[in-house]
Amino acid sequence: MIDKPKTYTATVSSVVNVAGKFYVAKLRLVEPKEIQFLAGQYVICKIGPPKGNHTLSIASAPNPDGTIELLQSVAPMGEGSKWLLGLKPGQTVQFLGPLGKFILQKQSPRPKVFVATGCGIAPLRSMIMDELTGQGTESNKQMTLYWGLRHEEDVFWKEEFETLAKKHQNFRFIITLSQPSEVWKGARGRVTAHITHEITQLQQA
Repeated sequence: MIDKPKTYTATVSSVVNVAGKFYVAKLRLVEPKEIQFLAGQYVICKIGPPKGNHTLSIASAPNPDGTIELLQSVAPMGEGSKWLLGLKPGQTVQFLGPLGKFILQKQSPRPKVFVATGCGIAPLRSMIMDELTGQGTESNKQMTLYWGLRHEEDVFWKEEFETLAKKHQNFRFIITLSQPSEVWKGARGRVTAHITHEITQLQQA
C-alpha cells in the first residue's frame, strides 16, 4: 500500500558531495517512522519562510529501513541549494510526500530504456534499484540507462551501476559526457545522440 501525501519529520543522517556540484542528503524518518512510496515519486521539503518549499525526487529505492536519499545540484545556488548545503547531521527537517505519477509501468513486458541528464538520474536510480534489488523481487526485463553529464568531475554512482550491471545481465548503462577531456575513454556527446538506435528496437519489441 502506498501512503497518501502527508507531512513527515526526519533527521539528517548525512550530506555528501558525491561529485562536483552534486550532493546527496540522507534523511532518517522520525514521525512517521516509515514511508511507503513508488519508485520515481518526489517530496516537497519545507525550507521555511521566506524561502518556501523545495521539490526533490527520491533517489533511493523504496525500502523498510526508514530512510530516503535526495539528490541536489547546487550549481544554480538558489534557495533550495543553500538550504541543502546548510543541513547538518542530526538536524530536523520536514517534507510532504510521497507525490508524483512519474513511475515505472511494471506490468509491461517491453524493454525499459531510461534517459537522464544531471540530477534527472534521481528518480531513475530509484526505479532501477527497485526493479533489480527491491523487496526481494528481481526483474528479468531488459533495462538500459543512458545518462548524460558534462565533465569527468561530474561523474558519480558509476561504480554502483557497474556493480548492478555485473550482477544483473539484463541491465546495462552508458554514461556520456558532452564536454569531456581528451583522456576520457567513455561515450562522448549529448545523451540524445546515443539513443537513436534504441528507437527501432523498441518499436519492434
